[in-house]
Amino acid sequence: MDWIGIDGCRGGWVYIALGGGKWKAGAKSSIQELHELLLKAQLVLIDMPIGFPDTREPVRSCDRLARKILGKKASSIFPVPARETLNASNYEEGNRINRQILGRGLSRQSWGITPKLKELDEYLRSSGKRVNIREAHPEVLFWSLNHKQVFEANKKTNKGFVDRINLLQEFFLKDLEIHDFLLESYPRKEIAPDDVLDALVLAVSALMSKKGLISLPREKDYDLLGMPREIVYPNYYFPGPRKSV
Repeated sequence: MDWIGIDGCRGGWVYIALGGGKWKAGAKSSIQELHELLLKAQLVLIDMPIGFPDTREPVRSCDRLARKILGKKASSIFPVPARETLNASNYEEGNRINRQILGRGLSRQSWGITPKLKELDEYLRSSGKRVNIREAHPEVLFWSLNHKQVFEANKKTNKGFVDRINLLQEFFLKDLEIHDFLLESYPRKEIAPDDVLDALVLAVSALMSKKGLISLPREKDYDLLGMPREIVYPNYYFPGPRKSV
């Protein structure tokens, strides 16, 4: 499978792989368990920060640009903590470290995903350039595939889900089959419907990347350990306007 989307979920990591008109999907408790699959992929898009902010750039440029794109939905781009917080033993310690380095406290949401941030960071640094994993954000991807229009309804509402799944059906007709398979195969305490929706748009956007990717920011930006600070989306040309939703 050449094109893969990965999203963090309560049970670990949910993945969808596309290629040759076929698909493969599932969930693994660790990113390392996906290593063999990732090695064979042409591109993997993941909804998890890769490059970290630091004293030079307390707020990543890619996050500022993504928030500008999303407008009213900008809150879906959460503040990325400093890498040093990943080794904190509790929230209070992480909050103190983040404030010292970035000049701001650590949100509970950011603290909640530090285990996954650490896991991915360690995996990428140990894997080197053997895997092609790039950071993407589901709402930016939906915006890009929706003729650069932001969906107003939240993806966790019925309208928000229908709007997004209808859009994905325009690009990959088996998406509902994948969605149903994952939700029937795993309990909700491990994978939620919006986790599947995010993994779908990541995988479909990876597939669409055959036409190229656009990176936020356009210029190269790396953190102190050389990890890219970027959010990417497919460079897809639309011949005409899409009906507003």
